[in-house]
Amino acid sequence: MNENIDQLLENESLKKEFALHNLDLSQIFTPTPGELEYENRRLKHLLDWVEKYNELGNRKKMEIEGYEFPPVGNISPDNDWYIFESWINGLPIRKKYKEKLPRKYVLKNPGDLDEEEIIHEAQKLVEALEELGTSITLNDGVPARLVYMYLLETLDEENEMLIEGGWTLDGCSGYCPGCFQRPWCEQGGSSYWTEDEEAGKMFLIDSVKKYVSSSSVSLKILQKLQAEEDEKFKKSEAEQNFEIDKNNIDVSLYVKSFGFDDDDEIPF
Repeated sequence: MNENIDQLLENESLKKEFALHNLDLSQIFTPTPGELEYENRRLKHLLDWVEKYNELGNRKKMEIEGYEFPPVGNISPDNDWYIFESWINGLPIRKKYKEKLPRKYVLKNPGDLDEEEIIHEAQKLVEALEELGTSITLNDGVPARLVYMYLLETLDEENEMLIEGGWTLDGCSGYCPGCFQRPWCEQGGSSYWTEDEEAGKMFLIDSVKKYVSSSSVSLKILQKLQAEEDEKFKKSEAEQNFEIDKNNIDVSLYVKSFGFDDDDEIPF
């Protein structure tokens, strides 16, 4: 009990140190309240970096002193340094995608565009995001209007600014029933969800229903594909367990099975 109180007091003390430096921990630090000892070690490590940077003033001098990898995310050395130095100097480390677009870029309401115009605007927005270092990896065959609507939504998402590489937009949240790509996605077209059972067919969101429809037959197909996938998983799991068991077999069993004593040489 006293140990927990000591850890809590230490935690509060460490956080006050960052406040004294006018640094917002929430920008780069994810708390682990269930593991205070671990969190305190991380805070001490980060505070050490802050104090050393305030003493030396730049990356080059820090690296000479052995401070090579800022503890801010492990994206890449250059990106981590960029984020760390931005944070410690009070500069923003996150921006929305739309704040990164050129000022002259004009976003258009998809409801005001016909099919030919929507294809043009979707392609233009994809190219603009790719120029910012963002990779767009959506499924083939998704209608341009759905692509454009998705990209417009992502423009309001905040992401850490990177100076090399970039983020990937694949449109996948892992929740197939709510996904605009489901009919064009192998995983979405073979996984079975409660929403499908309740709908009596493959569940599709309203925007997708404008392009495809599902029937009661789709429910049976999903159930069959899911059952096959579950069976593959069980088989794979059983094979893995067999390998583990096989590797853990006591060698003495082999010895005795060949009729040898423990001190005799194994015949293989």
